[in-house]
Amino acid sequence: MSDKTPAALARPLKLYATGHAALLVGAYAMHATGSMLPMALAASACLMLTVPLVRHFMKPSLARR
Repeated sequence: MSDKTPAALARPLKLYATGHAALLVGAYAMHATGSMLPMALAASACLMLTVPLVRHFMKPSLARR
């Protein structure tokens, strides 16, 4: 493993963690307001913030093609 790998993985992991934090905030907001809209928005954000991590792990297999 090279020295660049942890740095290359740091940003996607931070985005992934941010997505899950948004999910927790959305769950709290849903509980506080009684509306499902905050949870729906947070779940969408969580899904979108997972994409960079998936792309990071797919990069080696796509490079082999």
